[in-house]
Amino acid sequence: MEFPCSALLLLLLLLLANFYPKPASSELVLEYGYTVTTVLDGDKLQIPIHPFSVLPRARTQDLLLLDSVNSNFYIVSFPISPDSGISRFSGNGTGLSDGRPLAAMFHHPRSFAVDSKGTLYVADRNNHAIRKISSSGVTTIAGGFSKKPGRSDGPAQNASFSDDFDLVFVPKICALLISDRGNRLVRQMNLKPEDCERESRLELGVPLVSVIGVLCLLVGLLSGFAVRPFLISHTGRLGRPLFRQDVEALPNHSGETSTDNLLRHQKRNC
Repeated sequence: MEFPCSALLLLLLLLLANFYPKPASSELVLEYGYTVTTVLDGDKLQIPIHPFSVLPRARTQDLLLLDSVNSNFYIVSFPISPDSGISRFSGNGTGLSDGRPLAAMFHHPRSFAVDSKGTLYVADRNNHAIRKISSSGVTTIAGGFSKKPGRSDGPAQNASFSDDFDLVFVPKICALLISDRGNRLVRQMNLKPEDCERESRLELGVPLVSVIGVLCLLVGLLSGFAVRPFLISHTGRLGRPLFRQDVEALPNHSGETSTDNLLRHQKRNC
């Protein structure tokens, strides 16, 4: 019995299929129970804002919002809602200028980091610089002299960066880690100790010592009240006052003490 050519071809394809691995399954695993809600619409604000990045502001319940299009930073009260208060924190248009936060200028930054003291570190990519926004104002802490793309290390003011870099603050090492994607590098910029200093142990210890002192005082008073009835019930009286003992030992006008008089009286009786 002869098989038709089509049947032989199909059998050959089936045999070949067994020699090749099957492609891995790419099923989509959906996890339910989450919701997405719009809490701020930049187009509906009195002054349109283009949110690009948002981070919590340290030591407050506010949020810091970066508008990369307008090169401005804003403070948004939390929780975010259409009625949230929004105020400009830093930035005054596109450019390169340090000084007062509301007068400083950035060039479309798209990344920033916040430390535990609330200081901002800005990856000002189009200015190829790292900027710092603190209570003292805005300063340039890296890339201040280059003003052009590069990959130079060394003193921060002489360093250079690509057109595409981000940064993150790492408090454990008191440094900024820089993801310099344009140069395919991970770089580290060490900060000054005062940028990362926390409350001293002395400042933290004073309240603790005060609390311990108050607790010890309370325990002492309670112990005294608890022991006093016990002493009275077993001895019938409290200890002899120290003031009386001291008075007995004091000399009289003749220079003799009450103890000397007692000894003289005992000798006469003998």
